[in-house]
Amino acid sequence: MFKLSSELKHLSKITLIGYSLIFLAIAVGFITRIIAVFQYVSFDIGQDSDQVRDAFAVINMWKGEWPTLGPQVTTVGRHHILPLYYYLFFPFTILGADPVFQALPNALFSFLSIPLLIYLVYQLLENLQTQTRIFLSGLAGFWYSTLYGEIFISNFQWNPSSIPFFLLAFTLLYYWQMEEKFSFLVQTTLWAGYGLILAILISLHSSTLFIMPIVFTISCLIFIYKITKRKRYSLISLPIISILSAILALFPYWVGEFGRGFRNTKIILKTVIGAKSSSDNSALMSLVKRLSNIFINYYKLLQEAYLWNPSWIYLAISVVFLSLVTYLGITKFKGNKYIWLIWCSTWAIYLYAASNLDSEITVFHYKILILFAPIVLTITSLAYIDFSSRVKRIFYICTGIIIFISCFTNLFYDYQFMLSKYGNNRVINTADITQIINQLPSRAVLCDPRVKNRRKVNNQYNYIDTNITRKNIEVVNICTSGNYVIHPKRLLLIDGTFVNDTNYEKPYYVKFTPSDLQKLWPIFKISDNGMITRPSQLFLETDTARVYLLN
Repeated sequence: MFKLSSELKHLSKITLIGYSLIFLAIAVGFITRIIAVFQYVSFDIGQDSDQVRDAFAVINMWKGEWPTLGPQVTTVGRHHILPLYYYLFFPFTILGADPVFQALPNALFSFLSIPLLIYLVYQLLENLQTQTRIFLSGLAGFWYSTLYGEIFISNFQWNPSSIPFFLLAFTLLYYWQMEEKFSFLVQTTLWAGYGLILAILISLHSSTLFIMPIVFTISCLIFIYKITKRKRYSLISLPIISILSAILALFPYWVGEFGRGFRNTKIILKTVIGAKSSSDNSALMSLVKRLSNIFINYYKLLQEAYLWNPSWIYLAISVVFLSLVTYLGITKFKGNKYIWLIWCSTWAIYLYAASNLDSEITVFHYKILILFAPIVLTITSLAYIDFSSRVKRIFYICTGIIIFISCFTNLFYDYQFMLSKYGNNRVINTADITQIINQLPSRAVLCDPRVKNRRKVNNQYNYIDTNITRKNIEVVNICTSGNYVIHPKRLLLIDGTFVNDTNYEKPYYVKFTPSDLQKLWPIFKISDNGMITRPSQLFLETDTARVYLLN
C-alpha cells in the first residue's frame, strides 16, 4: 500500500486525471450496460417485434432449428442479413431462457468496447508523451462511455448493437498483424480471427454487410503491398487464411443457400449493382443531392447522438465544430497509420454509401459504424495541432466546452434511463411479466390489442410462457369477458411504438410532433398510464402493473 502511494506521488496531475477518466469510463460502462441490462424494459417495443422474433430464433436452436438466414431488411434490397448473430448469442442461453440473457451479450460487448477504445486510442496517439496519451485516451473512453444512444441499444436484443465492439476488435487484430511482433503461428491465428470477426460484422447489419468487405479488401491489399516490398512472399498466404476463415464461419448460411439456389446471395448482389447503377445515373440522383446526404448524415451525428438537441443552433455548432476537428484531425495526424487506415476507410466508405440514402431515414442505429468518429477526430486534433499557444488555448477551451455539454447531456439521459429501470417509478420489465404470468391460472386467456400481424406470434407473453412459465396461456387481440389484462402503471413512450388505449379496444401509435425533443430517437418519456376504463375487477397488483379480469 505504501509503495502504491509512493508511486502515485510521482505521477503528474495530467496522468492522474487520465487514469481517473479511465476508471470513471469503466464504472459508467459497467453500471449503464451490465447492471442496467438485468432490468429489461424494452423487450417488446417499436413498430415491429424484432427482439421477440430474434429471441425465438435463438432459443429454438435448442430444438434443432438452426437458422440459415438472419433478419430481413425492410428498406433497401429486401434481402436477409447473414445468420451469425444468432449463433453468437446462442451460448448465452445456457444461462436460461429469460430474455435478459439474450440482451446480455450486447451489454457485455458494449462494456468491453470501452477499454478496447481506450487501448486503441492510446496506441493511435504515437509520437506523444505517455502522460498525454493516457489523458487523451482516458478522455476518449469516458466520453464514449456516456453516449446515451449507444447505452440504450446495448440494452436490446438487437443485431446492430454489437457493431462498435467488433469494429474495434477488427481494428485491433489488424494493428497487431501489421506490427509484425509475433511468430508465424500466432500471425496465422490472428488472420484467422480477422476473418471470423469480418464474418460476424457482415452478419450484424446491412451497413456492415456492404462496407466491411471493402475495408477488409483494402487492409489486405495494404498488407500484401508491405510484404511484397520486403520480399516476404510467403506471408501472402495470411490474407487467404483470413478469407477462408470468414467463409468457413458462414457455414450455416452456405448450407441454406445451397438449398435455396443462392437466392439471398443473388438479391444482395442485385442490391449492390442497383445501388452502383443509381449512383452513376445523375438523372436519378444529382451530385447536389448526394453531397447533401453525406453532409446531413455526418453533421447531424454530433447534433443527435452527442448533443441531443434538434435546434438549428445546435446544428450550426455541430457543423462548425465537426468541420474543424475533421480537418485538423486528418491534416495534423501523426499517429499509428494502421489503426487510422481501418477507421478512416470505414468512415469514408460509409459516407459514400450514405450518399445514396435519404438522410431523413438514416436514424441513429444506421450510423453506428461512424459513431465514435467525432471522438477520435477530436482527440487527434487535441493531440497534434501545432498552432500558437494562444490559438491552442482557445481551441482547447472551446473543445472542452463541447465535450462537457455532450457528456453532461448524455449523462442526464443515462440517469433518466436508469430511473426507468431502478427508480421508484420504474416501468414494467420482463421479470415483472414473468412473475405475473406465473400467478395466472393455467390456460388463462390474456388479451392485448397489440398482438396482431407480426406480434401475433412474436410477442413477449408468448415467448415468456412458451420458454419460462409454461402455463399454456392464450394471447388474443380482441378483449372479451373472462380475459385477463396486464395494465402497466407507467408507460415507456418512445417515438415509433404502440400503446394500448385504456379501454383495450385498439392500440395507438406513439408519434411525437416535430417540435418535441423526443423526436431524437431513442429519447423517451415515462407517462403514468390512465386507469382502465373497461368493466373489470382487480385480480393482482405489483409494483409496476395491475392485472384485471374483464367483466
